[in-house]
Amino acid sequence: MDFLNSHYLTIKLLHLVTVVISITLFTFRFALLQTRPTALKMRWLRVLPHINDTALLLFAGLLCVILRQAPGITPWLSEKVTLVVLYILAGMFTMKWAKGRPAQFAWFMIAVSLFGSALYLAVTKTPVIL
Repeated sequence: MDFLNSHYLTIKLLHLVTVVISITLFTFRFALLQTRPTALKMRWLRVLPHINDTALLLFAGLLCVILRQAPGITPWLSEKVTLVVLYILAGMFTMKWAKGRPAQFAWFMIAVSLFGSALYLAVTKTPVIL
C-alpha cells in the first residue's frame, strides 16, 4: 500500500491520460465511421481502444484502493461508474447497432454527453442523481 500511496500522482496522471486517449479514439473512430467505414477494420483501431480502456480501468481501480473509495459506498463514485457504463453502451450503439447516420450521430452525442457528465462528476465529486 505504501508503494501505491507514494505513486498516487503518477497513477492519477496515467488515468487522466488514458481518459483523454479513450475519448479521442472514440471520436476518431466515429469520424471514420461517417467518412471511411472500411478503415475501422484496421487492426490497430480494433485493438488499441481495448488496451487503453483496460489500462484506464486498472488505474481507476488503483485510485479507488489508494483513496479507499468504492462504488456503492461513495455516492459520487457510484454515479460516475453508472455514467461510464452508460457511456460504453451508448458508444456501442454508436459504432455497432445504430443504423444510418442520423441515429449514429444521435448516439454519438448521447455518448459524449455521458462522458462529459462523468468528467464533471470526477472533478466536482458532487452527485446529481443519487
